[in-house]
Formats: sequence, C-alpha cells, structure tokens
Amino acid sequence: MSIHAIESFCKSAAPLAANHLWQSTLFAAAAAAVASAFRKYDARVRFGLWMAASLKFLVPFAWLIAVGNRLAQIHPSTGSPAGIYAVVEQVGQPFHQTVQPADPAGYWLLLPAVVAALWLVGTVAVLCSWAVRWSRVSTLVRDAESITQGREIEALRRLQQVIGIDKPVTLLRSHGPMEPGIFGIFRPVLLLPEGITEHLSDDHLQAILAHELWHVRCRDNLAAALHMLVEAAFWFHPLVWWIGAKLLEERERACDEEVLQLGGQPEIYAESLLKACRFCVETPLSCVSGVAGSNLKRRVTRIMNFQSATHLTLGRKVLLAAMASATLAGPIVFGAMHAPQLNAQTTYTASMPKQSFETASLRPSRSPDCLDRVEVQPGHFTATCVTSKRLIEYAYGIDGYQLTGGPDWASTDRYDVEATWKESAALATALHAGPPPPPAPFPAPGMIVMRDGLLRPGQLQAMVISLLAERFNLQLKSESQNLPIYDLVVASGGAKLTQTPATPPPPSFNGESIISDKTLITKQANEVTVTNGPVSALAGFLSQVLNRKVIDKTGLKGPYDITLRLTPGQDSSQDATAGISDTMQEQLGLRLQSGEAPVSTFVIEQMDKPAEN
Repeated sequence: MSIHAIESFCKSAAPLAANHLWQSTLFAAAAAAVASAFRKYDARVRFGLWMAASLKFLVPFAWLIAVGNRLAQIHPSTGSPAGIYAVVEQVGQPFHQTVQPADPAGYWLLLPAVVAALWLVGTVAVLCSWAVRWSRVSTLVRDAESITQGREIEALRRLQQVIGIDKPVTLLRSHGPMEPGIFGIFRPVLLLPEGITEHLSDDHLQAILAHELWHVRCRDNLAAALHMLVEAAFWFHPLVWWIGAKLLEERERACDEEVLQLGGQPEIYAESLLKACRFCVETPLSCVSGVAGSNLKRRVTRIMNFQSATHLTLGRKVLLAAMASATLAGPIVFGAMHAPQLNAQTTYTASMPKQSFETASLRPSRSPDCLDRVEVQPGHFTATCVTSKRLIEYAYGIDGYQLTGGPDWASTDRYDVEATWKESAALATALHAGPPPPPAPFPAPGMIVMRDGLLRPGQLQAMVISLLAERFNLQLKSESQNLPIYDLVVASGGAKLTQTPATPPPPSFNGESIISDKTLITKQANEVTVTNGPVSALAGFLSQVLNRKVIDKTGLKGPYDITLRLTPGQDSSQDATAGISDTMQEQLGLRLQSGEAPVSTFVIEQMDKPAEN
C-alpha cells in the first residue's frame, strides 16, 4: 500500500470511527436516561432499551444516511437547469494529483498499523476466551443424558403450555456442576445438573423450570450473543461492558417478574435460587441463560419484596415506538435531504435517452510519451493519448479521486479517439447569425480544450458513455461515501476578487442561450488563472490538485478574473493544503477548511480491452 493510500485511509477512517463512537455513546446515554425514567415499569422494557443501545454500536448512522442518499438518487429531481451552452477551455499541465509526504520513513506511519494491531489482538483475545468457555459448555451438552420421563419432564411440558412455547424443549441431565441453564440459540436445550432435583421439592423445581422457559420464550440467548459481538468489536469501550451488565441484570429481573406473576410464591422462588446456587456453579457464558445471573443478593431482596410492576400504557407504548422510529428514520431522512448531487453534465446524461456518435474510431496511441488532450469542435470530438479512466472521468464529469477499481491497464494504456455527429442545421444557422465566439488559442501539447457550443449540456457526455459501454464493455456502480472534503470559504479579511467586465448577451435559439462568454482556466508554471468564471471553477480545479473534493461555500456570485500564484513545488509538497490555503488567503481572500460530506463515487465493476477500430 502506498504512503498516499495509508494517509488517505487514516484521514477518512479515523473521523468515521470517531463519529460512530461518540454517536453510539450519546445514544447509550439517551437510552440510560429513558431506562431511568421507566424504572417503575416492567424490566423487559428496560432490557429492550439497553439492547437497542448495544445494537447501535453495530449500526453506524452513516449507513442509514447512505440509505437516504440511495433513495434520493433512485428518485432524483427532474428540474431543468438554465439553458446555457458553455464554452470551456482548460489549458496547461494539471497539478500533481498525489501529495507525497516529505518524510516517507516517518514513524507516524506506524501509528495506524499499531492501533489496528492492538484492536485486532483485543478482539481475537475476547473471541478466543469465549470460544474456550463455549467448548466447555458444549462438551457438557454433548455428554449429557436425555430425560424423557419423570417429574422433571412432566413439569417442563406443563409449564411450556402455560408460558406459550409450542416447540418442545429438550431436557438433558449433565454430569458437570454447572447451574441449570438454557444452551443454544435456535434449538435451545435445558441442562439440569445431575442430582440437583433430589434436593428440590416440586414447587422449587417448577420455579426453576419456569425461569428457564421464560429465557426461551424471550430469546434471551440470541440477544446475549448479539451483545457478545458488540463486546468483541468494541472491547476497548468501557460503556459496552457496562451495557452488558445492565442487560444481564434486567434479563434476570424480567424472568423473575414473569415467574412471580404466574403465581409463584416469593419465599419458594427465592429458596429455589439459593438451593441451585448451593449445589452448582454459575454458567461461564452470558449467552447460556442460567438461574444465578446478576447480583443474587439483590435479586433475592427484590423477590421477597415483590410488587407487580406497572405495565406500559398505550400512550407510553406509542411514545417508545415514536422514539424508535425517529432514531431509524432521522438519519435516513437526513441522508435523503443532503444527498450528494452530481454535476450538471452527469445529471443530464443520466436523464437523457441513450445517444451515440455517428462515426467513432478508437486506436492505441503510437507515441509512448504523449500528453493527453481532449478537444471538442462542432460536430467533432477528438481525444488524443487518453487513458480509459480519463475518458470515464470526462464522460461522467468526475475527478480521479471519485473513480476506483478496474484493471491496471485502465490507468496506463493510452488511446486516440475520433468521433463525429451531425449538428442541427437550424441551431448552426442561429449560431452563425450571432456575433462570432472569441478565437481559441492554438492548442499546445498537453492542453485539454473543450468547446461545446452546439450541444445541449450532457449530450456529448452521453455519447462518450455509449462509446465506453460499446467498446470497453464498461459497467460502473455509483455509490455515496462520507469522505473528507475541503470547504472553500471567504477569509476573515474579506474576498479580494476582480469582477469580470460585463459583455453583450450571447445569441439565442428558441429562447435559450446557445453559447456563453468563454471561461478559461489555465495553469502555466506556478500560476493558475480563471478568466470570466465562477469561484466554483477554481474549487473544481483545486479538487484535482489536492485529490479531494473542494466545495465552493463562499456565496460569491461571478464571473471573476482570478489569478493564483503559487511558490515552486507548492502543489506537490507535504503541506500542499496549508500552503495553498495560506497563499489564497493572502492573494484572493479565500481559504480552505477541512470538513466531511457525502461524495458521489464510481466503482468499475467490469471493463474489457477494446478492439482496435
């Protein structure tokens, strides 16, 4: 893995992990507050609240926000943008798109590996500890004898009918000293230690069996197993272990309440628990529901002072349901409202019918040291010495950091493309009737020249997409990811931009502008110039420089003539972001600030080498 990849992963993964941890912690605190407010109600209600707090650690809000983003993209807005067909020229060499650290051997690079290793060691240690305990219990179950007759099985079947368990629970007699407990999640069996029933009266035996059957009825082993996954993944978080203790306490208290509400006598039930603990040892796993879980002294005190818990009223049930719905729906709605919007070219391409070039040829570039160039003339598209990934970026209106996957040759093999299409005669006549467009400079090597004056926005991109699908058998998957971004904002001293002088309005066709004033973006040596363009044009160019999305949040209305002079090597140094931000603040009154936002990305799922044509 390259140094840049490690740096990018650290910068993107660390904020996401930190956000998930504090969100889960805050959610657990809210669950604790609600559980405290419901302390006089059934223990099963509080158990559900603590279980929700546990499961939140397994479900990041970012996933729910991504669901909202996906839903918004499935049903995109159908509004139409302004009818302006822009002429855009990008001239000159692009900045380096990777930022290399000045000290690639720096020890700071070991930090993510050390943290990951510590987390992995802790997780493996927790899982291994549970695996050893599970093996011990599994051995007891495997060596146990099935009980098919006697007062134990008769009492078990009678209680199953009362509690409402349709599937018969297998009753086993183990040769170990482990307390009575339910083993298994989907096919639970009830394990009784050998000889314990000889010390229990019928009432004591019935109380113990009823307690265990309520664990089966409420699927407590499944809930405990899910929380064990949380403890394994987040073993370093003390709150996770505290939630586990609260789950165990409320689980046992809920079963105690159910047994006593069935008509059990508190004295007899308390005696049965004490006798079971006298002759047995506690189960080693929380996902094996026994009778001696939680604080036994506190449980006995509650049992002896038992008063029927208050049941939830309809209003409180509705309140809890509304809170649960809001917790799930809130991030989804947020994601739908803040879904990343693709630029106008990509949006139009997705919404327009499939279009193809009239003629198109694609051949491998003959020169090994050529520089890529894309040029669009009326009725003619030429791409020289471009990689297939460069064509994808152009077709979908994205930057390199938004495209991943694909074969290695997609970034190395270069092609020459020449394609033509027929222009509308009426549109061409209207164009030539107006004032002629400004003359274009002679394209030098390495230029990227785009003069799209006779096509509606997205038409050319749609034709390039068709070309990629036909010749490369290209298949892309679009998704949204929360990634680090930069916001381009006005510095404290105010903007220092020069407004572009007003020009005559462009000609029109059917009430829509055909060709706008030219926006020119150039980089020559260490100087970047945006002529007659919005601030977002500078932001888009900076996205390529810093290999990270830059969003214009200045609120400034263009067009402007912008010149940014950089010091030599500033675009490729370790402190590129800070250096460029300081330079912009001094020269333009603008600066960069770090942030995070959903970013549309594309993954190449399939791509084949094209045949020469």
